Amino acid sequence: MDIPKSMNYAMRKSAAVNSEATLRQFSANNGTSFSPSVNEIRINVAADGFLDGSKSYLYFTINNGNANAGENLALDSDALCWVDQLRIESNGQVLERLDRAAVWNNLQARWKGAVGQAYARNAKCGGPPGGAADLANSGQVIDEATAATFACPLPLGFLNAHHGKAIPQGASFDIVVRCNSTAGQCFNWENAAATTFTITNPRFYAPVYRVNDGDVMAEYSQAVMESGITWSGDIVKTYINSIPAGAGTRNLQINDRSMSLKALVSVLRTDTLIADADSSSVGASTLLGLSQMRYVIAGKNYPQDQIQYSATDCGRLYEECQKALAKDGHSHSEPLVSKTTFTATDATAQGTIAVDLKKFDDDKLMMVGLNTASSSAPNTLELITDANAVASEVATFGVAEGVFLMDGRGQMSVSA
Repeated sequence: MDIPKSMNYAMRKSAAVNSEATLRQFSANNGTSFSPSVNEIRINVAADGFLDGSKSYLYFTINNGNANAGENLALDSDALCWVDQLRIESNGQVLERLDRAAVWNNLQARWKGAVGQAYARNAKCGGPPGGAADLANSGQVIDEATAATFACPLPLGFLNAHHGKAIPQGASFDIVVRCNSTAGQCFNWENAAATTFTITNPRFYAPVYRVNDGDVMAEYSQAVMESGITWSGDIVKTYINSIPAGAGTRNLQINDRSMSLKALVSVLRTDTLIADADSSSVGASTLLGLSQMRYVIAGKNYPQDQIQYSATDCGRLYEECQKALAKDGHSHSEPLVSKTTFTATDATAQGTIAVDLKKFDDDKLMMVGLNTASSSAPNTLELITDANAVASEVATFGVAEGVFLMDGRGQMSVSA
């Protein structure tokens, strides 16, 4: 006979291995002030222990360099809106590269955030207020000649490993953060002619723990030397296309070659908004003029039939977004995107195109996505637009499982 857990006093937690932990700081090693003209931040991370990337963050100050009244700036989504590219490098090899990083970071917060995370994003990263009925595309305002400091998690699979696994002891890598070289695209500027800013004192913080049990570390060292240490995470590959204005069928190339592609997510940002310094070039994404969509991978349609879309028929497309942008091991995300903003056609718009390609949602399983590396056949996004469509950039993000390996020499590699 089983007794309830509330009465099972023999059931208790096990003692953790003897260890010590500290919150480590890693500063940029190529300067302290960055801007669109000095736009690459490089931070070397060499922790003498196991690094917990799931609790890490980038800590930095945004300085509004404009001195006159009427020249403030608003964060375009949150404080990472100036980031164009994120990379993880080790010994000259790129382990992960995320282009249009600010756009992807905003999608993550918008679709995976839930209400509690929206409040946290507002407090730490300057994101839109979490209590709003419709989450806005603009965040905190920084007045003229003032500054604000933020602590933002980085949306990288290397740091956010499956099952919360730590980056192994002995790993050394560089975090490379590239600022958008066009200042007008970095923020929502009050005055489009005054777009001066700097990013100062960027630092990376992460908990690092050391295990003091000799037997455990001896076993770990033996495993490293014999077969290396592997861990996995979801990495994102970016493919950039464009569509013209007007009606037609648009076939956009997405030449993805992944061992396990879990989802494709596409964002249409109008050329007008991207070029407009006082509009939301990062946060706003529109479905204006879209009537049908589907992805074609190695000659097969995903989904099988085209998804119809209109302001009164958005449910199927929203469903694919909710599945494609779910957290690992979950079937659906907890979005903060209402129907109103999903179907909007102005600077408040938050419409997204996506398809879920996972076979299973079980977080204990690997290789649950589609193998696009097994074929050289072209992959495309097929859009059918009407006369209302406007010229837009189409950024497609391929979410793939990446497996990282650190060998006995401390050399790291990735397969994805």
